[in-house]
Amino acid sequence: MRFGSLLLILAAAVPASAERLVRIFDVSPGTLDVLAADGMDIAAANAREGWIDVCLPDRETGRAALYSGRYDVLPVEWGMLTDENRGNAGAYYSWEENNAFWATLSAEHSDLVDTPVSIGTSVQGRDIMMIRMSSTVGGAYKPAMYFTALTHAREPGGNACLIDFADWLATNYDSDTMATWILDNTQVYFVPIVNPDTYILNCNPMGGSARKNQSPPDGVDLNRNYPYQWGYDDEGSSPDPYDETYRGPSAGSEPETQAVMNLIDSIDPVGGIHYHTYGGYLLRPFGYNNSNTADEATYAAWSAAMTEYNGYACGQCGDVLGYNANGDAVDWTYWNGGGHPRCMAMTVECDEDGFWGNQSDPSGLEALEEECRYMNIWICMMAPGFTGIGEQEGAPVSGGLSVGPVWPNPASVSASASVTMVSPGLVGLRVLDLAGRVVSEMPGMSLQEGASQVSIPVDGLPTGVYTLEVTGQGFGAASRFAVLR
Repeated sequence: MRFGSLLLILAAAVPASAERLVRIFDVSPGTLDVLAADGMDIAAANAREGWIDVCLPDRETGRAALYSGRYDVLPVEWGMLTDENRGNAGAYYSWEENNAFWATLSAEHSDLVDTPVSIGTSVQGRDIMMIRMSSTVGGAYKPAMYFTALTHAREPGGNACLIDFADWLATNYDSDTMATWILDNTQVYFVPIVNPDTYILNCNPMGGSARKNQSPPDGVDLNRNYPYQWGYDDEGSSPDPYDETYRGPSAGSEPETQAVMNLIDSIDPVGGIHYHTYGGYLLRPFGYNNSNTADEATYAAWSAAMTEYNGYACGQCGDVLGYNANGDAVDWTYWNGGGHPRCMAMTVECDEDGFWGNQSDPSGLEALEEECRYMNIWICMMAPGFTGIGEQEGAPVSGGLSVGPVWPNPASVSASASVTMVSPGLVGLRVLDLAGRVVSEMPGMSLQEGASQVSIPVDGLPTGVYTLEVTGQGFGAASRFAVLR
């Protein structure tokens, strides 16, 4: 073989320039805008700690000095797969390994795991697979929960967390009360790889750190392509096809976006998580303008409980990361104008070392999965009781009285509600758990005509979702609330 031919083969075997993550410190509030205007690939940011990570070719890492006098070039394995892991994704799950895992889980737990099915195809015609998990126990209606990953194709940690959670549910059913409750009372839907084309590209022998899908000319950021507040401004997404946050030619234009939208519209989930990496954050809507939703009090309480053990920072995107994002999946999923009821949707940014930091460290990946598993369990236990479920069978019929919302909600030590009576008389208060069991009762309370404030006995109740029932004079009403400890 001639020397020139050998050089050509070697050049084709490795990337022309490795993708390196560079952490820029001491940033000002306007640094993100400057980086975006310069077309920089912003990988992660932390507004509270004052740093921004950008993705650069290794021969251009010195460009970071244009934005700050202090920066660090992060390890190469944070930015892309290294030589020994190209082609198989290292400790992560390649496309082939994903397909094998879900097929095997379905075969070994056919009573709990449905056969994977396609919910649509990617730009290049690959199937976007979905897997539903539920037991044969329970009522005719079971509320849906959902989990997605790899919307951004360089973020395999989220995919690993989905695989871990599904495996935990299947292998612990009947032996763990939480796994059993979740599958007996909900339907859990997984979309492990939203963006298969680019994920396969990143995992191939050439390696890579591409984020967008494969729509020409340079891909669309699928997490800026959803219809709710699509193109709200040019800071939270970009109209430039060559920018990393390019929102696409129109709202919902991409087949991958459409596949996820169609699934969510068809299953009407009550809660779920869109997984991303990295940084260690739990984000809630609204991301397009960093404003609170109508459910902010609940979101804040849930976020605090979900991050109690892993220490993830929580809040809106702009508060935690320092920048807004419009047209993203979590805002659209929460929004109840897109063909589905309101859903308690959240985004997890796994606490990875970069995008591929655990590629050669299975133990580190296991630790990441465990810290996210708790959040998955928590939202599956709470969301089904909080929204989307009809009243308990035999619940009172309203008419002669009404009951307002419980406050505070969630409660911890004490709570109250306003009960309005058409005429004075006796009422009874009962608190029921999700299974319809009476856990607290106060019969024979005398109320006057009009509105009265009543105390609810929540002291001693464990964390969970409950229903307050008020009955009297042949009438009744109910209000749902949560308890957090």
